[in-house]
Amino acid sequence: MTSPHCHKLFEQLSDQPFASAGIRPGGLDLTRRGLVLARLAPGDAVLDVGCGTGVTVRYLVREHAIRAVGLDASSFLVAQGKAGDTALPILTGNAQALPFVDESFDGVFLECMLSLVLDRVQVLQECCRILKPHGRIIVTDLYARNPEAIEALRGLSVRSCLRGALDKDRFLHECSVSGFGFACFEDHSDLLRDFAVQMIWTYGALDRFWTEAGKCAVCSGKVHQTVREAKPGYFLLVGFKARRLHKLF
Repeated sequence: MTSPHCHKLFEQLSDQPFASAGIRPGGLDLTRRGLVLARLAPGDAVLDVGCGTGVTVRYLVREHAIRAVGLDASSFLVAQGKAGDTALPILTGNAQALPFVDESFDGVFLECMLSLVLDRVQVLQECCRILKPHGRIIVTDLYARNPEAIEALRGLSVRSCLRGALDKDRFLHECSVSGFGFACFEDHSDLLRDFAVQMIWTYGALDRFWTEAGKCAVCSGKVHQTVREAKPGYFLLVGFKARRLHKLF
């Protein structure tokens, strides 16, 4: 499951002009980068977990002839995506219990969604289950370059994926125990700075964004100080299914 508070934030942002390229740093340019590194090809079956309104699914289908399908926990975002394209293959579902049979996909995208889920390992294990042998996983997300400040991030009142920023070493361990090996890890923190500028242009100031995100008055000074200490960054990881997981009973 993902945090319902973050659902509301993404639903709130979904009608902004920049949302047409995805509500995340790098947009479709980073999607394309992940696609190239993962060596996914036309005709491959790909799942986008946390697909929102289906921006990545539409891109993969139209621009790369990939057999893509998307899943998101927000029925509002899925309905919004289908309102623009009734044939768009996206559906509402739970990332911790993917409604697909074992070894049915060549690739899985997790774009800025693992920082929102309550049980990352369960999601990663589900992705491993539905991937074919040596299938690829493409992850983009926030991480704290100063992991000692992560607990302070968790205590923020703002509804933002910053609260779930990953600890790189812990995340890599979670991937490993979930059945994945690593092809590459790239830092794209410059894209996070660009995304922050977008928020400033949209809301007038980051303080206003924090207030809107929390839907309540927030101590902007505390938020800024906590964020500075955490030194948030943004990454792209491409991994591959290294082994079959054994079901636990």
